Parts: sequence; C-alpha cells; structure tokens
Amino acid sequence: MNHAYKINKIRSFVEQNKHQVNLISNKLLIINLQELKKSAYHLFYELIKLKHAQQAQSHHQISDLFNLIKNTTEVLSLEMKLLDKLEHWWLEWYFALQMHEQLSAESKEMPMSFLSRSTLNPMRKHEISHYAKLFSVLPMPVCNVCSKTGDIIRVNQRFVDVFGYTVEDVPNLHAWWKKAYPDPHYRVQAQNLWSEALKKAKSSNDDIPANNYTVARSDGTQVVMEVSGIKIGEEFLAVFKDATERIEAEDILRDMAFLDSLTKIANRRRFDEKLAHEFDKAKECEGAISLIIIDVDFFKQFNDRYGHLAGDSCLYEVAQTIASTVNRPEDFVARYGGEEFVVLLPDTDKEGALFIAEQIQKAVEALAIVHEDTYSGFLSVSMGVNSTASSQDDKVSFVKGADNALYYAKDQGRNCIALHSES
Repeated sequence: MNHAYKINKIRSFVEQNKHQVNLISNKLLIINLQELKKSAYHLFYELIKLKHAQQAQSHHQISDLFNLIKNTTEVLSLEMKLLDKLEHWWLEWYFALQMHEQLSAESKEMPMSFLSRSTLNPMRKHEISHYAKLFSVLPMPVCNVCSKTGDIIRVNQRFVDVFGYTVEDVPNLHAWWKKAYPDPHYRVQAQNLWSEALKKAKSSNDDIPANNYTVARSDGTQVVMEVSGIKIGEEFLAVFKDATERIEAEDILRDMAFLDSLTKIANRRRFDEKLAHEFDKAKECEGAISLIIIDVDFFKQFNDRYGHLAGDSCLYEVAQTIASTVNRPEDFVARYGGEEFVVLLPDTDKEGALFIAEQIQKAVEALAIVHEDTYSGFLSVSMGVNSTASSQDDKVSFVKGADNALYYAKDQGRNCIALHSES
C-alpha cells in the first residue's frame, strides 16, 4: 500500500470529520469523541494493521507519514490539530498492536523484567498468557497489585514508558506512594482518596471508582491521571488514564458557559456568581467593595447609523478596553446585558472606584470611535458607581445603588460618572 494512497485517505478523513471539532483557545474540542475515535480506528486498521506482523508499519513510519502530510499540504490550524490528535491515537494503537503481536507469538513469553522478583508463587503459563494479553490490548499504564501484601506483581510496558518506573523501582505500594507522590501533604490526600475508593468498591462489590491523581514521573515531571481499579480475587489491577485532555475539555466547556460569545469577557451568569461570593466575603470581613455599571452612550443610534456589524465590533472593543484597564487580579469585568458592562472591585472604597471609572472613561475616549449622534462626535460611556463598607447592605440594593447612579449620569447629559449617595 503506497504512501500516496495512505495520504489521500488521511486527508479525506480529516476533511470529512473536521465539522465534528472546534478550535477554542488553540485547544481541540471534539463534539462526539467516541464516534470520531471509532472512525479513526477503522482507518488505522485498514492502513496500518496488515495481515502479517512483519508487514506492519513502525511507529517512526507513522510519524513520518503525518509529518509528510503536514509539510506538503496547506493545512488550516483546525485541521492541523485534528491531524495531531489522529497521529497521537495511531501511535497509541500501534503500541498495543505491537505488544499484542510480540506476546502472542509462540516463541515469546511475557518479559520477566516487568514481573516482580518478589513473587513467591510463579504464575501458571496460562495465567501469564491471560495477563499478557490483557496488558497488551490496553494502550494505557496498568499495574497488578496484591491486595494483602501491597506488592506490585507486574506492570506493562506502557506503565514504564509513561512513569519511568519498573517493578524494581516500585516493588510495593509503600515505594509507589513515596515516588509517585513526593509531596508528603499531597501524598496523604492521595492515599485518603484511594482508601475511600477502595471502601466504595468493597461496599458496592464493584470495581474501584476512578479519581484524578497528580502523579510524579521518575524524571520529576507530573501528569494528571484518572486512576481506577479492577478487583481480581486477592489482587487488583490499577488502570491509569491520562486525564489532561478531559480536564482541558472540561475547562473549555466551563469557560464557554461563563463567557460572553461576542465580547469575550465574562457573562451575566458568571457576574452573578462572582458578586454573591465577593459581597458575602466583604460582608463577613466588614470590608469595602465597589461596583461600576457602564453604559455605552446612544448605542441604539450607533447601530442604526453604522449597522449591527459595526455595533458588535464596537462592543467588543469597549469590553476589551475596560478589561485591560481594570488589571488587578481580584477585579472582575463582565457584560451585564446589551450595551452595559459591570466592574466589580473587591477591597475598594469609593475613591478607588472613582479613580478606576475615570481611567475607563479616558481609555474609551482614546479609542476615538466615531459616533455622530453624540455631543462630542465620538463614542463615550456613562457610569454609575456604588461603594459600601456596611454589613447591613444586601446585594440587590448594592447593585440598585450603582444602577440609580448610572441613570443619574445619563440624565446629566451622559459621558460622565455619578456616585451613588443615600441622600
């Protein structure tokens, strides 16, 4: 099967499946992971897994194949990410295929270097064959542990490749805990989490449930692994699955849920949560907290005169300008709705809030966005500010105070800042 055929098949796969993926913050988000992975495996099986083991492609040839596609074709960033993902899967599957072919050959036994030398009762040949096959078809780290003694009986090649530890390095769980979790405080957390998982498995007479653990490799680097277990008599198999991709996808989805799609700052939902947290914190500590509500002056007229695309661009620029002006880590900027934005300033009194509002006003003026329906001929904003150091105020009245100040600023002719006062 020549290279040109394989390249065309892979290109065709990417073209047909790119609609199933999105590229957000340079990270690939796959809409239907299982279906895409299944299709990718079918293509892998067709192009890589041949009838005779000696004809199978090496992992170097797989990498060379993908590098050839990337270097000889004009590939968009989304397609490049999809190619990277496809290559990663194929290398994993090739590893499993290679291990399976090696271990199923009649002349081969399971490599004894992956068996604990402290095993008192050597396994029967059919048991070795059973575990060897199981280990080979799992393209993820696996280790076999004696439940009673804590001895690590065997690990697979993938375990050694990912973590850098052999059975000689971690002959038992005591050694594993110390090497994989060198920080004593985190080690206690990891051990407690694993103990809870064991209790759940015992009470439900089921497998050991999965949890995330940050594992230290032999070279000192760390990786987040989803670790679960399968009980087999007096032993259990600990199965490690790289959780990085899943966690990144969850982070992206969480960010999407709290991100305003137009302005790329936080949305109203996220503001409501942040306000509840920061206001309760300020109330508990009897500290100051301030809020600025910002309204783009005569925005409806801007939309009517210049069109909705220009209006969208205007809102994006204003939002990003506000966000870049408010630069303390604890400060928070969000789109409140329509052409309104909010700035939440923890540990900030009214003087500090007014200073920030003035900086925002200057920054928006510096954009010099033409708006013929304003008095100045350029885009401007009106702002209402409210600050509180009183533990008696509630969130609703706090926001209402800033809103009332905003209406006052608009009544005064706009392009100005008003501070809420009880009087």
